[in-house]
Amino acid sequence: MAGVSIDLSLPTLVPTLLDELKLSAGDALRGSLDHKDAAAVAAMGGPAAPLLSALLSAVGPADRALGILAGLDLPPAAAAARDRLAQVVALIGEAAPEVVLTVDPVENRGFEYHAGIAFTLFGRNLSGELGRGGRYLAGGVEPATGATVFMDSVLAVLPGSNPPRRIYVPAGTPRAWAQALRAQGWVTVAGLAAAADADAEAKRLGCGHVLAADGVKSVE
Repeated sequence: MAGVSIDLSLPTLVPTLLDELKLSAGDALRGSLDHKDAAAVAAMGGPAAPLLSALLSAVGPADRALGILAGLDLPPAAAAARDRLAQVVALIGEAAPEVVLTVDPVENRGFEYHAGIAFTLFGRNLSGELGRGGRYLAGGVEPATGATVFMDSVLAVLPGSNPPRRIYVPAGTPRAWAQALRAQGWVTVAGLAAAADADAEAKRLGCGHVLAADGVKSVE
């Protein structure tokens, strides 16, 4: 897991909190929190502005975020979500202490259908996401957990592989010779009929080498 970081979010926290606080500007506040617009949150939050601003300030490293969240006086349902987050952070820290953990308690974009803690995977030196997932209700009723891995991002960070070496084996070559080449890692392409120009035939068949009388010869 070296080089991988996990960003944990609570998609249900903001909707639950705004509902519990019965804020008239709930939808607008939700959008401002999603966009991390601190000025708009302070302007629309009314009496709850300090609490909502504190949630924004908790975005970042997990230990720091949990410290801020622990000091907030949250309504019961929101407090329960915060406590579950702390439990998950502790479990991940125990199972994989080398993983970098961050927390975004106000992130909801892309996680609207989730019913519990969600996560996003990031890789070092990679601008995009490696994957994301979390808890949700399948069909709106059945508790489930799922994840999506973005293979284009994964392939972008994998080390490049060396293409296999292809060698043209002229017709009539003893089978044991071709078998020996394959045992050495070569991809052998057998000639089906005698070729007037073995080098040209090797190139035509996409081979960079040909098995000649005196051994392996490059045709590139």
